[in-house]
Amino acid sequence: MKFLKVFFAFIFLVSFKSFATSQVSDYLIIKEDTLAIQSNPLEGYFKDHPIPGKFITSISSANWRGYIAYFKFLDGKLVVENIYREIYKENSNGKADYLLTSIYEDVFGTNSNFECNYYSGLLICPSGKILQYVPMGYSSIYESYNLMEIKNGVNLKSKKFNAEEFHKFKRDYFKYFKRTEEYKRKAKDFKETIQSDLSNGLYLSENPGIGRKNESLKAKEAEFKADKQVDSFMFAFLNDYMKTIEIPTN
Repeated sequence: MKFLKVFFAFIFLVSFKSFATSQVSDYLIIKEDTLAIQSNPLEGYFKDHPIPGKFITSISSANWRGYIAYFKFLDGKLVVENIYREIYKENSNGKADYLLTSIYEDVFGTNSNFECNYYSGLLICPSGKILQYVPMGYSSIYESYNLMEIKNGVNLKSKKFNAEEFHKFKRDYFKYFKRTEEYKRKAKDFKETIQSDLSNGLYLSENPGIGRKNESLKAKEAEFKADKQVDSFMFAFLNDYMKTIEIPTN
């Protein structure tokens, strides 16, 4: 599929840092189905209400959040059904057993079904076969997708896509996103990080006359490479910034 080749040429320009590993998903329970979500609705809440460190998993490359959350809809509203930390214990054979332990009451108290009325965005639920595995965030490509638009915790609408339709949707949304102030702020942060890494790790040329590193040339090339990588990085993690099924036109 041509679009997959274009997509991965784009993706692998990314500077691989802590997100350069496939991530454990949160999940959405709908009737008898439990769907993986390529978005994390609790992250915005935890920025203002951090989980005490003792209640979360030691952050790993495959679970940078340190928890796994399960959601459901209750009267059309998105709520937290449960939240777990991962625990690894050695069994009698000397191997590690993987266990999930609920931390719901430690985080949200005794009231069940914590309402996500702070959250507005897309729940992106992939399904079917993996057409292409990408070991970075939620970048793997699946056969189909179900997108659900949430506004202040309320489920407004949903739409299904095949793989190619979803990738086109992301490309078109990215064109809009690049015009926003949010993109400019995030891109600036990414560029500074990437440029710093390139400057610290890459010496581009030396002056043969005096044997000194050309710091000016090194900085210019680092800036040039950072500019080229920012768009790739932002596109790879666009799921975090897509808010609506209908792409805004303003």
